[in-house]
Amino acid sequence: MADPISTDPLERFEAAVRVRVGAEADDWLAQVPELIASVTDAWDLHITAVANRIDGFGMSIPARRESERVTVRIAYPDAFLADETAALRAWNGNGAVRIVEADERGAQLRTSPSPGTALSLERNEMTALRKVATTLRELWIEPPQGIQTLAAEVRAWGSTMPERFESVHQPFDEQLMRDAEVMFRSFGPSQMDAVLLHGDVRLETFLLDGERAVAIDPKPLAGEAAFDVAALMRDGPTELVRDPAAGRQRLQARLDQLTDLLDVRPSRVRGWAFAVSIDTGLYAYESGDVDGGDLMIEVARLCQSLSA
Repeated sequence: MADPISTDPLERFEAAVRVRVGAEADDWLAQVPELIASVTDAWDLHITAVANRIDGFGMSIPARRESERVTVRIAYPDAFLADETAALRAWNGNGAVRIVEADERGAQLRTSPSPGTALSLERNEMTALRKVATTLRELWIEPPQGIQTLAAEVRAWGSTMPERFESVHQPFDEQLMRDAEVMFRSFGPSQMDAVLLHGDVRLETFLLDGERAVAIDPKPLAGEAAFDVAALMRDGPTELVRDPAAGRQRLQARLDQLTDLLDVRPSRVRGWAFAVSIDTGLYAYESGDVDGGDLMIEVARLCQSLSA
């Protein structure tokens, strides 16, 4: 039988899924405890800790299978999970965790890196960036057919930006919004060769497996590599804006190092980092998170000021 799971993570997961999916997820959410118990029995698992890495896209539960550390990933079975599954199967353990078992109801058993320390805990940031950059080269393979494209995402972001800006009562300089809108419209159709992107590159979405970095919880897209690099460059927004002058220097150092390591155009990385920060800020305002919105707009300003 499954070990008891704390209700607090489950409640947070349910709330996050409802925000992303809506009421249509209610029937599925009601079955999640049964799903966890079912796959725990079927896959002969021992749950070792409460769920973590919780958002609207999934919830991870540490476990053991005999002597092996594994992770149960629970996710609402929609197109997002289908894309994540396709990406993980395409990588097949090269640079990312591997799917060991799968249940079409929305559960997967995945390998668990050891020691599993997030790269965000590495004291030397440049060392962490180099490790992630090495792994990104492994991940950027030909995308599987059917993966959502960055071009399609960008069309949606750019086309709705003015209306979204108005709906949240213009909380920042309109010119920033216009600049981001133009950036999306120009960058979407002018991308370099499309590769399979992680889609959510942050130091905390890469764990140590021995001495190498391994990707977890991707939100994959098919698009140009500069998009992934831009996400990594603007990671840790709170620290970046605490001292804007120091934050700008830190961003510039990241931009210079990452574009050199990964052979991507600095202007593309800077542009993606700026425009996506504006989009993320708008989403925060729409969600009622004014502080989060203000934070991302300040990150956007810093990104826009970089030399590329």
